[in-house]
Amino acid sequence: MSAKDRGKKGKNLKRTTETTPVRTTFRVYAEGISTEPEYIDALKRLPELTDVVSVDVSIEEAGATPMHLVESACADKRRADLDVDFYWCVFDVEFPQRHPYLDRARQMARDNGVHLAISNPCFEIWLILHHRLHAGHLSTDEAIQLRRKLDGSGGKHLDGSRYMPLAHNAIRHAQALRKRHQQDGTRFPEDNPSSSVDEFVTHIRDVVKSASKVVVNR
Repeated sequence: MSAKDRGKKGKNLKRTTETTPVRTTFRVYAEGISTEPEYIDALKRLPELTDVVSVDVSIEEAGATPMHLVESACADKRRADLDVDFYWCVFDVEFPQRHPYLDRARQMARDNGVHLAISNPCFEIWLILHHRLHAGHLSTDEAIQLRRKLDGSGGKHLDGSRYMPLAHNAIRHAQALRKRHQQDGTRFPEDNPSSSVDEFVTHIRDVVKSASKVVVNR
């Protein structure tokens, strides 16, 4: 092609573009000072999440009740200076001595758009479900002992990286327990064992899958 012919065609004005994900922020309120935060920390460090999701964990004072967690989340949600997309509270029911005001905490969360990830009797049932489906009633102490037996841990601390590859098992098992309770007509807080932490994990995964894209001219 001659220079004259090239001049007739003109310059290619089409720009190449690239896309970057919009970062979605989660704020999580937890009563546990080790197990829950360590699990969530391992979750948010997954390579597929780091560029899309930001997860901030707020550890409440020792012995904080579910009601206290929900009140804190609702108060922060009303603040104009916090740039947070989703608020979650992660807490336990406990057995044999249940936390007080569980129903009131759940209602307050619903009224204020705060999400809940509740484990019955405790967060350890969610960890157990990574290893196997367990459908038998458990006390808090029994759940802790079973979890330690399954993962060989000697205390409350958690090697979250060992659990991440097993999360799909936990989600499937938690859903199976929920379906069983629904079929039996078993309602909260009688739904021991159960955990809705799967809904929190699934929420984050869904955000990653459907993350909005911002077009950046280059």
